[in-house]
Amino acid sequence: MTESIRETIRETICETIRARRALSNAAIAERNAAAVAAIMTDDVTVAVAGGPVLNGREASRLAFAEQMGEAGFRGYVRTPDVVEVAPDGSAATERGRWVGRWQVRRRVQEQHGTYVATWRHVGEAWYIASEIFVGAR
Repeated sequence: MTESIRETIRETICETIRARRALSNAAIAERNAAAVAAIMTDDVTVAVAGGPVLNGREASRLAFAEQMGEAGFRGYVRTPDVVEVAPDGSAATERGRWVGRWQVRRRVQEQHGTYVATWRHVGEAWYIASEIFVGAR
């Protein structure tokens, strides 16, 4: 395989991961916890900024469902800055920024920070295997 073909494959993987992240953001905006969790591996690990470590797709789905059930919840948006693909194309790392919004009385409050996610290629699709969210002070 030529370097040109390898680079094209890496670019396609990066675009696919960015598109999957956009689907995840859209599912959060729609308050669809099941769709958010569907983009995760069964054994996903999520370290919540200032909160617990969630182990497994179902734990993540339940945590999202709980937050989405709150009247003041306005959502999260995760914005990838960098996606790097492993040499063999089986995994990737995404780094970026996140923001969460909640309505408190008449004002919208925000929390924000950075995150890193690892993605695994399983079957024909890419899934989030782990996420670490760090809040900014």
